[in-house]
Amino acid sequence: MNNTFDIKRFWRYLRYDLVSAIQDSGTLLVSLAAMPAWFFLIQQLFSLVFGHEFRPINTPSLIFAYLVSLTMIVIFFPVQHYGKLTDKKAGSDWILLPASRFEKFLSMLVVCCVAAPIAWFAMITACDGLLYLVFGTYNTFAMPEIFHSINGMIAHVHTDNVQFAMNGPVSVYLSWCQNILAFGLGAIFFRKNKIVYTFLALMAIGIVCTVTSAGIIGADSPLYKPEAIDEDNLMRLLNFGIYAIWVVVFVLLDLGLYFRIKTIKH
Repeated sequence: MNNTFDIKRFWRYLRYDLVSAIQDSGTLLVSLAAMPAWFFLIQQLFSLVFGHEFRPINTPSLIFAYLVSLTMIVIFFPVQHYGKLTDKKAGSDWILLPASRFEKFLSMLVVCCVAAPIAWFAMITACDGLLYLVFGTYNTFAMPEIFHSINGMIAHVHTDNVQFAMNGPVSVYLSWCQNILAFGLGAIFFRKNKIVYTFLALMAIGIVCTVTSAGIIGADSPLYKPEAIDEDNLMRLLNFGIYAIWVVVFVLLDLGLYFRIKTIKH
């Protein structure tokens, strides 16, 4: 049997990981996927208290509910499910599971970047649609509106020959993966205050990257020559830069996760 990857062994571990994710974070996922219902309930309570009547919910409130739900899932799901690996007992039991570290790394990617977004999207859409069908004052099915807005991000910036290549749905999904993996890395790297320390680490990295970028392309940089850059070249450079950043971030996160999983010891 291959000590690095065996499909049957990986499939058994992936099923175990998915079941564990449901046990660890199922309640969190369901409660956050019901965020449109919480916002709707709160708005109706305020409408009764101050207006003595039920009032229709507005689309911006529902979009904000989706955003809050997505943000909280990305932050809390990996910490709640994988944060226990830094505990002595749970981490030791995890190390002894019959799967290679590479298989455990792949399973983490599948759970965080495939299973979790599919489950969240399905449940929050079902909640949104059910409220729309049952309650007359819930007069907006938010998901189509949100998807239309996100889809409208495609290629709004363009010149005659070159357009801005990153489209909305892809950028939202890649942002999900990038952020949930970042908090997943923080969950298995830090032993305490995982969310706080991950936020601080991301802020520090952001500051360093901003300062570095300003030094490279800022107005004081010797490379800054706006008169030498036309719109087409600028758009090509922007497209290349965006995709290069995505690739670099994912490579660094994947390497960090893999080597942290490989070196967890108790």
